Amino acid sequence: MHVLFLYASTGSGHLKAAKYVAETMTTKNADIQVHMSDALKLCYSAFESFILKAFRFLISGCPVTYRLLYRFTENNSIFNHIAGLFFSSSVSELKRICDFTKADCIVCTHPFALMLASKLKKILKLNAPAIMGIITDYKIHRFWVYPQTDLYFVPSEEMKEDMLRLGWSADRIKVTGVPCPPDIEHDVKVCRKQKPYWLVSGGGWGLGNLESTIISLLKRQTGHTLMVVAGENNVLYQRLKNIEAKYPDRLIVKRTIPKLYNTMKNALAVLTKPGGLTVTEAMILKKPLILLKPLPGAEEKNLDYLVRRGAAISYNTFLKQTDIINHWHELHSHRQGLTARSDSSDRIARCIIEACTRSNSQE
Repeated sequence: MHVLFLYASTGSGHLKAAKYVAETMTTKNADIQVHMSDALKLCYSAFESFILKAFRFLISGCPVTYRLLYRFTENNSIFNHIAGLFFSSSVSELKRICDFTKADCIVCTHPFALMLASKLKKILKLNAPAIMGIITDYKIHRFWVYPQTDLYFVPSEEMKEDMLRLGWSADRIKVTGVPCPPDIEHDVKVCRKQKPYWLVSGGGWGLGNLESTIISLLKRQTGHTLMVVAGENNVLYQRLKNIEAKYPDRLIVKRTIPKLYNTMKNALAVLTKPGGLTVTEAMILKKPLILLKPLPGAEEKNLDYLVRRGAAISYNTFLKQTDIINHWHELHSHRQGLTARSDSSDRIARCIIEACTRSNSQE
């Protein structure tokens, strides 16, 4: 069995989601061959660079414009059709990769990847691999919705209900949870010399108002050490290191942390942008979760959903009620049915294997 995972490098979460499920699949069955491909690299190299730069510029420099585009595409499918025509050469490249890897199915962790895979299936019809989509945010967007998709893996019953209202049949939607590391609940050694800390993250790209957030927290004299992850943002990293020099006992600055969820296990609280994977890991580990200002689009929807369901609080709410952390578990013991599944990657892996096995037996 050959499985092609198709992601997009607009942040680190989409690749991580693919890796978590792929690792689980190969652990279950050593005969399964998994392949990874970045959907953006199927474009011409110059165009790939342009897309990434434009995306970063819009979400960080022109959030209002990006928000308008997000909402427009949410309620209008014409953009999907235009994009499908525009990236026709990428679809041809995807077919070449599928032929080379002998893919039985294509598993997509990003809507752009799913668009290309669905376009390929529309062309090849019955000769195409099975197409599956793993949704890593907590609210659906139209850019995820393609009739060629055979199976969706969604984080919640609420999203399943949303998709049923859009006309999807229940047998094509599996409520599995957002993919998480297979070893997320394994114990990690605690360094006795390490002071208790709050973990603060701006995501893989280190975007958002992280610097001003750190300054604000340090001035509030909470007494807690802050461990901050700057991500790939070199400018932010240097600015935070300068602040660290002034607060050596209260601030620890890291560029990146492999397996951030292990560092999260020993944190007193987690302050982060509302990216789907990070908030899921915090919920699984039952950490107090404070959501920083979101990037426009999916993160705004995540914040609204998680706050509404009682799984997190916004940073603005935290500033008004700083003692809420001390009473977190009493206040949030009943999360209105919202759960993050520690076995999500296992559930998804089993569904993919079963679907591919069933499809192969029918050929």
